[in-house]
Amino acid sequence: MQKVAIITGTGGGIGKATAELLLKEGYLVYGYSRTNKINHPNFTFNKIDLSNLDAVKQLQFPKECQQDILLINNAATIGSIVAFDKKETSDIIHEYYLNLVAPTILCKKFITTYPEDKKLLINIGSGAGNNPIHSWSTYCATKAALDMLTGVIAAENHKNLTVFSVHPGVVDTNMQSEIRNSDPKNFPLLSKFTDYYIQNELESTKIVAQKLLHIIQNSNKFKQNILSIRDVSIN
Repeated sequence: MQKVAIITGTGGGIGKATAELLLKEGYLVYGYSRTNKINHPNFTFNKIDLSNLDAVKQLQFPKECQQDILLINNAATIGSIVAFDKKETSDIIHEYYLNLVAPTILCKKFITTYPEDKKLLINIGSGAGNNPIHSWSTYCATKAALDMLTGVIAAENHKNLTVFSVHPGVVDTNMQSEIRNSDPKNFPLLSKFTDYYIQNELESTKIVAQKLLHIIQNSNKFKQNILSIRDVSIN
């Protein structure tokens, strides 16, 4: 039986690392992002700006790929790192569309496209959804909402569906680079995140991908819908 993975944000970071690992595991992988660096016969790249609501509404998942299928809603942005009252309205809209509206729509499309098939849905959440962080208003809010969406989907007990929100922690990605390049006048916690990098405390995307694979392969063993990568052991 062919295993299929649909992953958003495969242009880099966690999405790219996870796509590459699943390809090694024999998956057919469909990537949805603005850019692509993956070249593999079992990888299909779908160019899309997931903050474009019209494009997301028109998106169609591969209907021929059924039986055992996985969706990872990974694409997200930290957004403009400024206090809430300084955020541009256009930035707020963009950040909510990409971080929350798009994955919400894709969850619905995933469930309805494959009603009879074994399905695993993973939303990439964040500990920021549990902790208010100065200048991260939309990121914290959208990640909190994604956790709640995950819980509601789980409570509805959709047929043949397992769902998780996975918090990857502080990972060495472009998002962390954006955070380190922010203005200290706008982001009082800048030194803390700079120290993560200097002290080599950022988790690698490859380790996160390996732990995601462990969750995928052992999904029936996890009893909670909200998971932290740091609590997942691959030893």
